[in-house]
Amino acid sequence: MAEKLAPEKRHNFVHNGQKVFEWDQTLEEVNIYISLPPNVHCKQFYCKIQSKHVEVGIKGNPPYLNHDLTCPVKTDKGQT
Repeated sequence: MAEKLAPEKRHNFVHNGQKVFEWDQTLEEVNIYISLPPNVHCKQFYCKIQSKHVEVGIKGNPPYLNHDLTCPVKTDKGQT
């Protein structure tokens, strides 16, 4: 396993006092953990990662994460 850059715990991203997601990272990867609201089925969720942009949301609604990345990332084009 790659050497950790951060403590071996998840970090919270909080907006307006509400946790939006958790994340952790190693030298090789970043993991984002998102808990869907109880009334949202997993098939309604979408995540689009491009080399310099990430978009996450619930289908039929505006994305709640829609950000340009500061550095390009490697994407796996075989997954959606």
